[in-house]
Amino acid sequence: MKKRGRKFHFQKRVPKDFQKLFSKDVIQIPLGTDSEVVALQRASNFNLILEDFWKGLIDFSEDVIDQKFHDVVVRAKMCGFQYLPKKELIQEAPLPEFVNRLNSADAVADKHIKEAILGGVEVSSITLSKARKEYFQYEEGNLKALSENQIRKWRNPRKRAVKNFIKVIGDKPVTEITRKDVLDFRSWWISRIEKKGLAANSANKEFGFVKKIIGTAIDNHSLSIPIDTIFKGIALKKVEKTTRHPFSNTFIKDVLLRTKEYGLNEEAQLLIFAMTDTGARIGELTGLEEEDIFLDATIPHIKIRPNQTRVLKTVQSERDLPLVGASLYAFKTLDGSFKCYFGKPDLISSTINKFYRENNLFPSKHHSLYSLRHSFEDRLTAVEPPEKVQAVLMGHKYLRERYGSGSSLVQKKSWLDKIAFKM
Repeated sequence: MKKRGRKFHFQKRVPKDFQKLFSKDVIQIPLGTDSEVVALQRASNFNLILEDFWKGLIDFSEDVIDQKFHDVVVRAKMCGFQYLPKKELIQEAPLPEFVNRLNSADAVADKHIKEAILGGVEVSSITLSKARKEYFQYEEGNLKALSENQIRKWRNPRKRAVKNFIKVIGDKPVTEITRKDVLDFRSWWISRIEKKGLAANSANKEFGFVKKIIGTAIDNHSLSIPIDTIFKGIALKKVEKTTRHPFSNTFIKDVLLRTKEYGLNEEAQLLIFAMTDTGARIGELTGLEEEDIFLDATIPHIKIRPNQTRVLKTVQSERDLPLVGASLYAFKTLDGSFKCYFGKPDLISSTINKFYRENNLFPSKHHSLYSLRHSFEDRLTAVEPPEKVQAVLMGHKYLRERYGSGSSLVQKKSWLDKIAFKM
């Protein structure tokens, strides 16, 4: 506080990062009293308001990627306005807001603040392709735990969604995207579904990806675009996915466990063995590192857990699985983890599926390598283990509240022994 004449004034230095936005580097506010007790109370209140205000500016600054028009957006925010370009302000702003902006601009001497209030600086053009690039940069921090393969699988469908949207409407600035553009994209997808027999769910995923990427650009650049209105109600009616059919026990025994005779490479064959008696997901098995495999333990087993190669699909996916029958044979033959297909679940999956289809070995078009996991669940159900044990072995969520340390390796092995194939 500082006393000028008989009355007190509040003074506070502007933080260094924001000094260029103010005409002076010190804010001074008259407290309107000669009582030191009252002045202290008012000064304390002003201080809290300023601290909150500057914290808001800092948080906002961290979210804005394009620094070119960052300052003008902050200046508008400082004056209590969302930044709007002049054209948009004239055409779309309600009359009371327009008049309020004129009066506020007239009351300040700083020309930069006038520009910010009245939309005098052109917003930089953020095209769809640029928005996609910025979105990937923005999400980098959330992808740190993923493997290179998992990041690729995350990026590719989003990249493809924006590419398809651009194919339909062009690489427009996000500020120019209209409801008609979105409906044109929807019509394009309807036509594609009819011609190629694709699922409506594929279209809905792309609608969601495009909306998320545009929405992130809107937030990061503080743009005024009614994203929810533009994308309202465009989802197509979902249809049930074609269920993968499980393999019969006879097919597993007579074909899957004898595929080596048909010429499938050994490591791909061993993945089939490993899946058969663990029911584990392809990525869980190919992502096992040497320290996750315990062949010399009293009960040979694998630990499916997050590691440097991959993260797990869900929290419940983390589990210990005893090795029995075909799976024990697989890991003894491998003498550790997978080699050629280590960390490459897509490659080994496509290799096996292609081999089986080219040789007409699958029972139907509804079968694939992943059908082994369905078979494993059916085989478990047939021997009727406790519901909790079955959920743990599958890596599924158990609906009741969890108590204790769960099923032991001995318990899990006793149930797996009932369904294991003899090698």
